[in-house]
Amino acid sequence: MSDDWTPGAVLLQKMTDCLREPALFVGEIHDEFDLLVPPASGEEYIKRVVLEAQQCDDVVVAEISNTRLKPPVAAVHPLAGCVEAPSTVTPSLDWQQCQLADFSSLRLDIAQIKNEILNSKQLRQSLNAHLPGTEDQEGWLHYCLNNQRPLLSLILSMNQPLVEQGIELLIETIEEKGSIGQEHGEWTYSLLAALELPLNPETCSSLRSLARACSVIRAKTAEDNAQEIAATNLFICLVARYFRQMDLADP
Repeated sequence: MSDDWTPGAVLLQKMTDCLREPALFVGEIHDEFDLLVPPASGEEYIKRVVLEAQQCDDVVVAEISNTRLKPPVAAVHPLAGCVEAPSTVTPSLDWQQCQLADFSSLRLDIAQIKNEILNSKQLRQSLNAHLPGTEDQEGWLHYCLNNQRPLLSLILSMNQPLVEQGIELLIETIEEKGSIGQEHGEWTYSLLAALELPLNPETCSSLRSLARACSVIRAKTAEDNAQEIAATNLFICLVARYFRQMDLADP
């Protein structure tokens, strides 16, 4: 007996013949079958599907009109870097490290005091400042910048959403004014010291905006304006090196 007719080969041939048989019997399909007429039965629906499939090309290539193609444009990243500082006002690495150490120590002190407050009902009740809510943006800015200095007791009264909201509002004001006044600098530094990690995306974006705004202010500030130059250098340093936005850092 030939090897072609072993029991396995016979079984394989039968399976192949079965696969070649149509799964559904649809009968003869005439060329005059009208595809525009709704099918009246399941059989007619299957015939329509088969006829439409027969009319489709095996390979379809889309035709693209060159008139619809736009020339490539240079991409502008939404988180572009800082404006380079003039060499005469660029902070040294030692200065930056000193600022980071002071800032880190202040944040540690605030965290320890917050922990003590959480464990003391009496201390919590003593910090009962009536601050405007996050929805009252103008009221919050007026309250803080015109009536109050960022005392520790006031900063500790603020919950984290209010701290984040305050930072965003202050940064927007700095961007609009194109300068950093003493009250804006004090409040921004104080709220950054109370800002908890990790940063949410919105706050991270605001901090990057702060660093870029400071770099623009610094680039146009007269060299004898030591206070504003120091403030811009400080905030760029903190955003870049403490809050880990290293692409914005000064050398």
